[in-house]
Amino acid sequence: MTEQLIVRDEILIEANSQKVWEVLTKPKYVAEWDELPENYPNEDMTEGSKVIWELPNGGQSKSLEQLYRKN
Repeated sequence: MTEQLIVRDEILIEANSQKVWEVLTKPKYVAEWDELPENYPNEDMTEGSKVIWELPNGGQSKSLEQLYRKN
């Protein structure tokens, strides 16, 4: 049986949705809030981009999650 990891959180961000989307999808900003691996792509993420999280045990997440842009 595969373990499923689900993370839910909610915060209030005092910025417009366009700026928040930019910070979540542009590698230059992602690097400011997450440690990126050497092979992280240079292009921006878009709706439908696949995200694989590195797990504390050295593995990777088993399921690929889609990044969803909420309008």
